[in-house]
Amino acid sequence: MDTFEWSHLFETGLAEVDEQHRRLVALVNQLGKDIHSASLSHIDQTLDELVKYTVYHFECEEGFMDRHGLEPVYVERHRETHRRFVQQVANWLERRKKGEGIELQQLLEFLANWLIFHIMGDDQSLGRQVLAVSSGKTPKLAFEEDHASSDPRTDVLLVALRRLYVDLVERNEALLATQGTLSQLNATLEQRVSQRTAELQALNEQLQDEQAQLIEAEKMASLGRMVAGFAHEMNTPVGVAVGATSQLRELIAELRIMLSQQEVSEEQVLGCLDILDETSSLSLANLQRASGMVQSFKRTAVDQTSEAEREYDLAEVLEDVQKSLRNLFKRTAIEIRIDCAPGQRQFGQAGAVVQVLTNLMQNSLIHGFDEGKRAGIISVAARLRDGQVRIDYADNGVGMLADTLQRVFEPFYTTRRGKGGSGLGLYIAYNVVTEVLHGAIHCESTVGVGTRFTIEYPHRSSDPLQYKKADKP
Repeated sequence: MDTFEWSHLFETGLAEVDEQHRRLVALVNQLGKDIHSASLSHIDQTLDELVKYTVYHFECEEGFMDRHGLEPVYVERHRETHRRFVQQVANWLERRKKGEGIELQQLLEFLANWLIFHIMGDDQSLGRQVLAVSSGKTPKLAFEEDHASSDPRTDVLLVALRRLYVDLVERNEALLATQGTLSQLNATLEQRVSQRTAELQALNEQLQDEQAQLIEAEKMASLGRMVAGFAHEMNTPVGVAVGATSQLRELIAELRIMLSQQEVSEEQVLGCLDILDETSSLSLANLQRASGMVQSFKRTAVDQTSEAEREYDLAEVLEDVQKSLRNLFKRTAIEIRIDCAPGQRQFGQAGAVVQVLTNLMQNSLIHGFDEGKRAGIISVAARLRDGQVRIDYADNGVGMLADTLQRVFEPFYTTRRGKGGSGLGLYIAYNVVTEVLHGAIHCESTVGVGTRFTIEYPHRSSDPLQYKKADKP
């Protein structure tokens, strides 16, 4: 399924410009399909396509602006957007020239953002102003009328989303860089330990400090993957809402012209109002969907980066985890089944539960289902019983060998040495369950059948005194 479906919402009325937009939409859709299987040669090919796009498309648009003498303020702002696009492509080309890798996910997110905010914003404005000047209006009047027709609420939304997107991309790039450093450090750590066995006693304290930093960085890398997924998921409802809002403005303009005529039929007015109602409902539904995603992301992100305790609903936390990892699983044939009755309130660090379940699901995806290439089922059942919270987690993936099962919670132990595995995911889960939740976690696994984790920890109410009484023997 294509990420973006071409429609009249992308069209500017300028044939040459629209043809280039069609090619860019097709490129974005192809990137979306190849996101999990792209090679460096594919990335280089994509960058070559972007170079051609910048050379021809920007020259074409700026030619329209010059030939029609559009307002200098608008022209300079539009060209500055082009310069930023060219600079980003140039930076990626320079990195490839140095032999550095580039995540295809970054290219996809950048181009999707360009489609939503530039093509459906600045380029639509370009088409309207060119049409106005061609009809006899002055460039200044064309600019002022186009600017005045914009909905200020839409401007506020676009500015806020631009800032959010830039911030998310910057965080994601920083976290990906940290993860790369971790992989390099982890690859050399085993060799360093074997070479310095005689010095192990003296270096023990230093190693513990490094281990703590690695664990914290791995947690942040996990959050980074969630942030990237959230940014990708937000594109669809926001894009639809922006498109619907643009159509609303056109319909209002048509209705205004209709009402200014001496004679207008009731059927025409009602028809226009029906379309307005449908379009506004579409926009509202997608904005509400985006709002729900933001609320879920906010809870999950705050919980994962904070050690603060709060009262929470166990079912709501499980649902937030599933939503935060949706982008990771949506292109796989893996089904996630959650069985947890709502209303099971408890008090504590919700982020600890989020961290454990996130690590378990990512472990299943990578190891149990071969990075999503295998189909399967992940089931999570959670309930309160006899003062204990019990979470049964299971997947029907490839399972583990007996030797791997014995060492599954050891730090730095991984079956994917040299392939990006840090050996910290299940170790972090074990530490969080035992040290933060004051519980226990057990693992069972059979090759060819799957893996099961059982987690139990004390249930806490919102009253700390009740928790202390329950702890007494």
